[in-house]
Amino acid sequence: MININLEQKIEGLLAQKYPLTTEDTVKVVSECDQLGEILVEKTVPNQNFFTRILQHIRNFNNAEFMFLSGRYDKAQTSYLKLKSSISETQSEFPDLYSRWLNHINRLISRLDARVQETRAASAFNENDIVQADVLYVETVNRYSQELKVEQENSDYDHYFDTLGNIFRTTGKLLYLRGVNTKNKKELYQAIRNFKKAIFLGQPYLGDLIGEISNFITQLTISHIEDQAETLFVLGVHNSESERFVEAKNNYHKSAQYYRSLRRIHSNFEFELQEQIQLSSYYEAAGKNLMIHDNNEQAALQFSNAAQILQQVVQKLPVEELKENFEPQIIYFEAMQLYCQAVKEYDDMIPEAMDHFTEAKKKLEIARERATELQNTPLINNCSDALNKINSYQDIAKMMFEMED
Repeated sequence: MININLEQKIEGLLAQKYPLTTEDTVKVVSECDQLGEILVEKTVPNQNFFTRILQHIRNFNNAEFMFLSGRYDKAQTSYLKLKSSISETQSEFPDLYSRWLNHINRLISRLDARVQETRAASAFNENDIVQADVLYVETVNRYSQELKVEQENSDYDHYFDTLGNIFRTTGKLLYLRGVNTKNKKELYQAIRNFKKAIFLGQPYLGDLIGEISNFITQLTISHIEDQAETLFVLGVHNSESERFVEAKNNYHKSAQYYRSLRRIHSNFEFELQEQIQLSSYYEAAGKNLMIHDNNEQAALQFSNAAQILQQVVQKLPVEELKENFEPQIIYFEAMQLYCQAVKEYDDMIPEAMDHFTEAKKKLEIARERATELQNTPLINNCSDALNKINSYQDIAKMMFEMED
């Protein structure tokens, strides 16, 4: 009776669900040791065979401990040694082996899948992406073969465990591909597979899901940043070509993208870029209004541009950064005065002369500082505006002298 119970206990260990955590593997190893001590103390038929099977179960759980701990190379070595040992047991005890054929064959199938997965994980850790992809595909195939056998034997305890492994390794395959190609669709699919695996009891995936979510966020941010930057560069090009309507639309869309980025990830850099795009938008709008002789509204747009940059400067933590923006603010203030002076000139108001002079002084200051900062676009803008002011001043001077 004792011998029968002992055999049942050993078979129970062989037939039970695979441990899912390192803690569970340690418990199984302890049970194997306890049963092994009983075998040594008692003389039972087929003692060598039972001892060998217990050793196989023990070695498997030791290998699983290393696998679950991420020590893939050592786990792989242990799995391969165990597979060889099981083959020796089959040769040495063919009749006894056949009594537990399904259990042992299932274990061999699991070893085959684990060997492939440890190879895949090692290749991934070594950044051999192509090899890791091939090995993860093969790993999924091995687990699928195991799943088919378990389904045929109505072994649903192990079936659902294997299904969890399929979801987990499929998730890792999709994660590998998604990271390599920066494909968010595959990364979302990876998360879905990991969540299915967790539902089926697979452990240690929560951190990886968080890591993938963060990576997806970074991809989204990077993509939106690229779009915003492209629109800004296009806006600058259109401004230089005096296509101000197109330019202001480019700047406005760029500002919207940076506003979206702030919602995704609160960041002062995004706020700063949004304000820069808006100031550029008002600048382009002002220049467009100047072309259409609507200088009163143009002055308002330049005033808006200056105010926005002034708000930005107040938030900047470093004085050197503030100095980079101040020439641009002075330029906007000068352009506001310039537009105001043109409106007064058109209305024959003598104060236009004073405002032209004041605008000219500001532009000269802005150009001088822009030169120090090697800000070529601003230098060109200041020079262009100064040439126009000089022309206006010459005509206005003669006109108001004639009035006198």
